[in-house]
Amino acid sequence: MDTLSLFALLPLIPIAFYIYRFYLAAQAKSNALRVGPAQFPELFALYQDIGRRLELKALPKLYLTNGNGVVNAFALECNRRQRYVVIHAEIAMLMPTAPEIVEFVLAHELAHHKLCHVSLWRLAIGVVPQSLVLPGLATTRAQEYSADRVALAVCPNYADTVRLLAVGPWMQHGVNPQAWLEQCEEENKELFVRISNLLSDHAVMVKRFKALKDIEMYGFERHGSMF
Repeated sequence: MDTLSLFALLPLIPIAFYIYRFYLAAQAKSNALRVGPAQFPELFALYQDIGRRLELKALPKLYLTNGNGVVNAFALECNRRQRYVVIHAEIAMLMPTAPEIVEFVLAHELAHHKLCHVSLWRLAIGVVPQSLVLPGLATTRAQEYSADRVALAVCPNYADTVRLLAVGPWMQHGVNPQAWLEQCEEENKELFVRISNLLSDHAVMVKRFKALKDIEMYGFERHGSMF
């Protein structure tokens, strides 16, 4: 295919993204339960409260799905009217014992919507940095840091909740946050930790936790390390 033909196909990229987002949404919804007043009402009430704190005009629909042991949640948008947050049961199961963890995760995902990280135009523009690998990883990493910052703004002093991502829901209750922070201070500037972070789309945990604790201790003028 010649260069002219490739340029001719460029306008089709947003259309392809648009269609693919509907497929991803259908795949997620069809294997999950929609959370609402009659389905996990306590989780839904928490979700609504976070939406109000973030001043979202329209709250994305929330779905709960089985992660088969995987701890994850994600935001998804097809268009401005069809927006979603999907959370794995491995996180939502902590509502009775550690609701602050669930709260921070939901706030983080709603922050992606608030910041338009999953909007179609943002994804279309992101094709360029994503195709260059390292800039693409850096873009995604920066977005994750940004969502953490917004979540922490509406959930103050919740930095410790990211322990879930380090050890999972079954061991999170035993984490010593101060000892973990000391580990982060000791290891976050090591060369191969920096390289690992550089090659990750999410900040490695020693950098991510340190970034959140820095904000709690010194304020929002502090930022997470990109390298």
